Amino acid sequence: MDPRALLIAIAVAIPLVSGCMLWASSGVIAERHHSHHDTYQIASTLSFSIVFAMIVMSVLAMLLERLCVVGVFRADGGVAVGFFDGFLIVSFVYWLLLRRYRVVTYDDRMLVTPFFGRTIEIRYTDISAMEWTTSVIVPQGRNVRVFVANRKRVLLWAVLDLDQILYRINRFDVLDSLSS
Repeated sequence: MDPRALLIAIAVAIPLVSGCMLWASSGVIAERHHSHHDTYQIASTLSFSIVFAMIVMSVLAMLLERLCVVGVFRADGGVAVGFFDGFLIVSFVYWLLLRRYRVVTYDDRMLVTPFFGRTIEIRYTDISAMEWTTSVIVPQGRNVRVFVANRKRVLLWAVLDLDQILYRINRFDVLDSLSS
């Protein structure tokens, strides 16, 4: 297969797949409250924004590739599409990881599905400390590290409604206990 055709296929496939996945999960609400548990995941607006950025970048890749082929720019169209493909691949992986991240809170415990690995169950009574940390995902946001037996267990990311999660955990006695 021609390398340029492969690069173009990637530039078309990633936004198409992510758009279909977004459409298929369009009924998902970022915050679901049930009688016995609450589920928190990334907001649909953030998910839509990332997919929209992928679609726009794909269109720009196709446009720039065509302009290179017809001679408007003195560059190889494959190199231009390859640059955009790099952005699309990184954005797609980032989006998949964000979609995977989830926190489910119950009356006595929470289940955290991290970006990588298996779901972790933490009983609120087992929490020994919690501390605020700077978020790299949300500008001016803060994450919460949760410790069990003085070992870091999970990081609650700022992309979720941390205030509601902390109210459900109701362990303000150990919040920022590491700094004191």
